[in-house]
Amino acid sequence: MFNLAEVLTLIIGLLLALVFIDGVRRSLRSRTGSLKVDLVDSTELSNKDFEQEWLDGYDSEISKEEVVEETHREIEELDIDIDKNSGPLHQLLIINQSTDGNNTFSYKSISHLLVSYSFMFDERGYFVIADEDNNPLFSILNGRNPGTFLEGISTSDIAFVFDPLSVLNPVEGFDVMCEISQIISESFDSDLLDENRNILTKQMLVHMRQEAQEFQRQKLAIVS
Repeated sequence: MFNLAEVLTLIIGLLLALVFIDGVRRSLRSRTGSLKVDLVDSTELSNKDFEQEWLDGYDSEISKEEVVEETHREIEELDIDIDKNSGPLHQLLIINQSTDGNNTFSYKSISHLLVSYSFMFDERGYFVIADEDNNPLFSILNGRNPGTFLEGISTSDIAFVFDPLSVLNPVEGFDVMCEISQIISESFDSDLLDENRNILTKQMLVHMRQEAQEFQRQKLAIVS
């Protein structure tokens, strides 16, 4: 039998052991959390350094991605009669054109080719092609900053921007856009490009027209 002093000694020893074990567990947990934070910080720092190094060594010439982003930004800033509730930007159908810089696009040169069509020159600096009833179909913008043709600005890139949700007949609107883009391309000897500024193939045009047909089918389904 243990006497009272021995029992007290055992209890105190047990309590000290539990306190020690708990302290070790807390220490390990703290070190693990610290390690996770350090790993995240190191990754972020590494990415930041890589991005900065890439930007510092990048060619000053504007890339395809920059032109695409710039075109989208100009579309948003100009607010070209697109319903804000119509959906995200990817619902737009876009055809780009690019020249070698020797034969640039301008208000004068483009308007000369649009005489057979109904069009308006918006006060914000871009062309709006309309149907026979003078309803807007699509827009033609400067593909580079500032996105307009005001004050005699000329450019080597233009963008045809068509919102299928904003017209009564999306297929007809898309066909008119293709027709005019082809006329301008032949006149300027410019390349027809898709939204990502890759060469626009017949297969891509067929796919875009099918998208316009799908928008038209959805419109008819809603009406019916």
